[in-house]
Amino acid sequence: MTNPPRLEAVRRLLTNSERRLIRARIRDLQMRSRRGRALVVPLTGGVILTLWLVTMLASDAPPLIITGFWLVVGLGLALWTRRDMAHDAHALSAMATGLQSALKMNASDVYTVQARSFVEFEEIEDEGACYAFELFDSRLVFIVGQEFYESARFPSLDFSLVYVLDEAGQTVELMIEKRGAKVTPARTVPASWKERIELPEHLEVRPGTIETLEQDTTTDLRPGEKAVRAKSSA
Repeated sequence: MTNPPRLEAVRRLLTNSERRLIRARIRDLQMRSRRGRALVVPLTGGVILTLWLVTMLASDAPPLIITGFWLVVGLGLALWTRRDMAHDAHALSAMATGLQSALKMNASDVYTVQARSFVEFEEIEDEGACYAFELFDSRLVFIVGQEFYESARFPSLDFSLVYVLDEAGQTVELMIEKRGAKVTPARTVPASWKERIELPEHLEVRPGTIETLEQDTTTDLRPGEKAVRAKSSA
């Protein structure tokens, strides 16, 4: 089975602006990583001290027992908090390392979308935003993912998705290069229709227009829907 066609990417060097953004992102990640490690003791200590004081004021138990109890609980809480924060700090450090590798690689895959109009699909649960952009050559390109929720200048009819690559050729950052003004969708496809089809994947390209979108995608009904239709037509 052949893979469905996807929008073609152009590989290019990072721009100076992109390199500045990556460096700023690295500094932010490193600062957050250090801050997470440094907050373990004061955060845990503050919580335990507050709980100890409240217990001392509200309980008739001997102070020595209360103090011993919260020392034991505090040690367990400190170890648990330290483990979680260390895990988060390690993840942030790994992201910073990936971006440093990207600066050395100095490359990105860029997918450019210049469209005449687009439709938006209603979101089902928390799957992310989904759009179908109609290109000027009567093709549809689908943009899908949680990175593409509405923002101040997106969605627009003229933008590029810049996938920053590390030295292993893996994507470590996504930037949306927005050139056109923000526009509203020509219409919104209801979730009830979206549930009945096998929605194309991110960056997948299909022939068609937004006017005939539903008609064109009926060939991609989910297996259960296909069975129902086949049975009803027999």
